[in-house]
Amino acid sequence: MRYFRCSCIVVFVACLLSGTPSNAESVPFIYSTDLFHPPDDPDDHVDLATLFALPELDVRAVVLDLGRSQLARPGGIPVKQLNALTGRNVPHAAGLAHPLRYPEDTGEYQHVGLEGVELILRVLRESSQKVVIMTVGSLRDVAAAYNRDAQLLRQKVARLYVNAGHSRGALMEWNTGLDPQAYLRIMRSDLPVFWVPAFESHEWLKKLRAHELGTAPHQSYWSFRQSDIYDSLPRSLQNYFLYALGRVSPSVTEPLAYLQGPQDQSLRDREWKLIRNMWCTAAFYHAASRKLYRRRDEWVASQTPLDGYQSFSLFEFVPARVLIDSELRTTLEFATRGSPFTVLLINDVKNYSQAMLTSLRRLLKDMPIIAPYRD
Repeated sequence: MRYFRCSCIVVFVACLLSGTPSNAESVPFIYSTDLFHPPDDPDDHVDLATLFALPELDVRAVVLDLGRSQLARPGGIPVKQLNALTGRNVPHAAGLAHPLRYPEDTGEYQHVGLEGVELILRVLRESSQKVVIMTVGSLRDVAAAYNRDAQLLRQKVARLYVNAGHSRGALMEWNTGLDPQAYLRIMRSDLPVFWVPAFESHEWLKKLRAHELGTAPHQSYWSFRQSDIYDSLPRSLQNYFLYALGRVSPSVTEPLAYLQGPQDQSLRDREWKLIRNMWCTAAFYHAASRKLYRRRDEWVASQTPLDGYQSFSLFEFVPARVLIDSELRTTLEFATRGSPFTVLLINDVKNYSQAMLTSLRRLLKDMPIIAPYRD
């Protein structure tokens, strides 16, 4: 009880300082992620930390994508770490083990990961408000939930952020390749989709591998050198990232104990030099109703104006329609206002990466961390 009361005070004070609302004004939120420990890509750990650093998002569930892989590499480990750091108690469950066989597949025949779909449906049924859903992996569990109770999702989903795919071309992107049938099902559905394409260029894979991929209007990708953000963070949050980057075995070092332990300096020196590719930051800001404010080269994501900072429309979501064939060849067309389907549009490609970097650094630095994990 003591830690619960302490965490509430810390979160409330952090809300006042950052200009974000208290939990009474929070947004019910379901998060579906291909998060693992050890990770496939540690960008998922950054995204999870971003989510936990936004107190206005009332995270009702984390669904851990690709349920069979979760058995060997449980994404529940970083969820438990961030629950401990922030004093939250966010539930999590593994998702379906196998890809959908066809777009209307409910997945009910599967024997692994049924809990993830059931958790989505339960949260929606129990919520008195509409719920925001965000996917940063496959769309498997959300699509299966839609196939089981489409009317429920139509009634209860306020927005569905889809971080996947390419805005034009035929080269399959990672998240769409995880479950093509689920991707087709949701992208062709009547749900309020807020699409966040990972890439726009026909040559995105070649440019990404060569570290030459820039910013494009319908491409959420950006990157940062890890030291540029992690150096500024509280030690316990740095250790959260080091635990993932070092692929530390929980059988060797208990995950929560690692947060408070001494840092592995050689691991830090090695990892801090590396580049981390990112895709979902703008979507988190939009889900939390945060706008970007600028003072010289520093940007802040906030719900309210800040003294000395100028408001910028760095990105928005615009009405559109997308045509996707069975081979996932994509054609993006723009629509009139009022379309339930929208797509990310970056208005300021020149400043997008700098804005994401500096605003995320500040957001994570100010994450409300409770005792005994505060430095």
